Amino acid sequence: MKENHTRHMSPRRHDHGQARGFTLLEIMIALAIIGIALTAVIHTVNYHTSIMYENIQTTRMYQAAKEKMAELEMTPRNGKGSLEIPGMEYENTVTPLEDTSLAELRTVVTGFGRQVVLNELVPIKPGFTQ
Repeated sequence: MKENHTRHMSPRRHDHGQARGFTLLEIMIALAIIGIALTAVIHTVNYHTSIMYENIQTTRMYQAAKEKMAELEMTPRNGKGSLEIPGMEYENTVTPLEDTSLAELRTVVTGFGRQVVLNELVPIKPGFTQ
């Protein structure tokens, strides 16, 4: 008798105990998600860096305006000029108020597309000239 060795054709079964790799589609989807997430993170970092830079410039302007206001309190006279920080200018004005013994001291610092204004009312000292 002849033995008939025929193979039984059945669909291939995957052994779930063995490790499987990722398909190309799965890898492409994962890379797209990572790319979108990284784009959002980079945009957020750039945005907050620019805000931080603007805050630093505004703080420098306020410090410069306070220094100029202190000088104006010591010697109240009109004046304008450039500051030590490149791109920043100041203008000091002294305006006596009518019918009072007060004067308005005003310091304006401009630069970087911004303007900082400080005002102060002070009593007019004897011998005040504008």
